[in-house]
Amino acid sequence: MRQAKKQKIQATKSEILESIVYEDFEIKSLKHGITGNVLYKFPSKAHDWEMCWTMDIQTAKNGVLKYQEHIKQEQSNSPVESKLS
Repeated sequence: MRQAKKQKIQATKSEILESIVYEDFEIKSLKHGITGNVLYKFPSKAHDWEMCWTMDIQTAKNGVLKYQEHIKQEQSNSPVESKLS
């Protein structure tokens, strides 16, 4: 019976790339050490606005826009304290 070949995975450290500023929000980016894919970190509505990673910059930008809309709605829905004289 033939033995299966062992594959060596040549992994390198992930490389932190320059951040992208979009609509006053910093989208962090890195190059993955094993796959070589560029990943972008953004707030995800699907995960209750937790920071998630994607390979698509447009998805990250859309996530930032939705997050900013969410923050604006949250601020407008908060009760305003009025000062009584």
